[in-house]
Formats: sequence, structure tokens, C-alpha cells
Amino acid sequence: MKTFYFVMLCVISFFVLVFPNGFFGLADDTNRALGSTCKNEENTTVNGVILQTLLNSLASNVVDHHGFYQTIAGENNSRIYGSILCRGDISANNCSDCVRNSTIEASNVFPKCRDVQVLFRWCFLRYSNESFFGDMQELTFTYDFDDIDDPSVVSQGLPFMSGVAATASEKSLMFHTEVLNFNQSEKRYGMAQCTRDISRKDCKRCLDSQLINIRTIRNNTRWEIYGSNCFMWYDDYQFYASVSFLPSAAWRPSSCRSLAAIAVSAALLIVF
Repeated sequence: MKTFYFVMLCVISFFVLVFPNGFFGLADDTNRALGSTCKNEENTTVNGVILQTLLNSLASNVVDHHGFYQTIAGENNSRIYGSILCRGDISANNCSDCVRNSTIEASNVFPKCRDVQVLFRWCFLRYSNESFFGDMQELTFTYDFDDIDDPSVVSQGLPFMSGVAATASEKSLMFHTEVLNFNQSEKRYGMAQCTRDISRKDCKRCLDSQLINIRTIRNNTRWEIYGSNCFMWYDDYQFYASVSFLPSAAWRPSSCRSLAAIAVSAALLIVF
């Protein structure tokens, strides 16, 4: 069975290399900075060496831990707690790039801040001098668009996203995508994700709280909600990839690169 998954992973790697522009449906999706927050700013800066150690550790380990990683750097009063989450459908390279951009943003924009949250569309970074691991917070940032949806579609949108939220909270990675087939020409795409340090119950509670907030803009065709522990996306096109390219921490074969290279070479021979 592991051999099968190994071969499939290498096949996926082949398509990522040969079709870098989004063979699996991510072509129209782009990363962008959405905002950042700073709390508990003081007259003195955090220990720059400890902070850089933390950020480097987050960036180095997030892909190996399937897009979510938490760690601690420093001791006693100099201790810093850090967490990084990548969106569940993006590639390992996109995850790494997003993490790098978010860590640069944090260290450059908030050098004095002891509690920072940096939000990009593909990843979410947080660090603090106080532990927040496992504590569900209902902080919400909402992004909606000006286009108004068909009322007959709107009536199904929220129940559909409620189902997406319920399924995401039960998944091992607390991540789920789903398609609402309204008719032959109309589809809506939903995605939900939670940080994996909270319980399944808190994940569902966090997503349900976001759905309550979204009722004020429920007539929109597209909207996105971001929080400290959970996130939701709703759109009229498939903005997410059909598969996740982030490797599993439980099994990550080292020889796939060689097979992927062979596959690319074979493809070039066929093309030329």
C-alpha cells in the first residue's frame, strides 16, 4: 500500500513540475497579504535572536508536519510561542514561500511587538510571549466582494457551508473542500480549515461562530473569513487545488525526487 501512495506522490510531483501553472485547478488562485495585528507592544523589543530562531524553526518544519507546526524558543521571561498554518490545498513550495513572506513581514513591521498575527491568503503566522496553544479564540476578519448572488443560490449557500464546517471538524487535518451543484451551469465552492491544536468540538464551534457573522453579507457570491483558529472560503469558481501537495509527516520517501526527475525526462523525450 505504501508503494502505491509513493508512486501516486511521484506522479503528482511530475504534474507539478510539468504543469506549474495549476493543472489541478489552482491556476486562478494567488497569494496576497490580508492584514496583520500587533498586541502588547512595549518600549523594548523582543529578543531578536530568539525571535529569529523561532521563525526559522517554523519555516523549516511546517511542510514536514503537513502544513501546521508549533514550537517554543527561549526560556523563562524570554520565551516565545509560535504557530504557522498553511492552507490545506497548496503545494509545499507555495507553503514555504508564504511562510517566508509572513516571517519577513512580522520581523520587519513589528520588531517591538510581543504578540503578532500575520495573515496571508495561503498561510497564517502567530507568535506571542504568552502561550496560546490549544486556546480557541473567536477573532474574525471578513472579506467580501461586491457581486450579489442569485437569491435561489443564496438560500442554499449557508446550509452548504454549515455542512463543509461540520465535515472539516471531523477530518484528521481539520480541512475540507466541497462543491455545491446548484444546477448544470451553477456551482459554488466551499472550503473550511482549523488549526490542529484545538479540539474537534472547538473547531466546529469556531466555524459555526464565523457562519453567524457571515449572515450580514450572505447575499454575496464570494466571501472569505479568517480567524485565529479557523478559516472559511466560499466562491463561484474552484479557487482551491483538487489535491494537497503537502507531504505527510508519517511517511515522506526521500527517493521520490529521483522518480519525479525520471518522469520529467520521459515526458521531455515524448514531447521532443
